[in-house]
Amino acid sequence: MQYSSGLQLDVPATLLAINEALLGSGQFQAVDIKSRAIPLDHWLTGTEPGAHPFVHLQLHILTGRDLATRQQLSASLLPVLQQHVSGPAGTQLCVEICQMEKESYSKLLL
Repeated sequence: MQYSSGLQLDVPATLLAINEALLGSGQFQAVDIKSRAIPLDHWLTGTEPGAHPFVHLQLHILTGRDLATRQQLSASLLPVLQQHVSGPAGTQLCVEICQMEKESYSKLLL
C-alpha cells in the first residue's frame, strides 16, 4: 500500500483490516499474507501540488485465479480502504490486482 503523506490513516489498523479481508476471502492462508505500507512524501496527482491525495493498494497474487475471483478480491478491499482512510474531497482510493507468474516465483521458509 502506498499513500500520500498528510492523509489521516492508522497504518497498523489498516494493514490488519486488509489482511483480515484477504483471509476471509478463503483464497489465502494467514502465513502467506504479507502487507506493508509506504508513505510518499513526494507525490503529485494531476498538475496541482497537494491536491487529490491517494492510497494505492496493490495485491500481488500468483497466477491461476480467474477474473471473477480477482474482481471479488478487489471489490472486497476497496471498502476496507474507505473505512480506514480520511482525506479531503477528491482523495482517491484504488486497488490493483497484480499477478505473479507462478512458474517463476520462488519462496523459501527458514
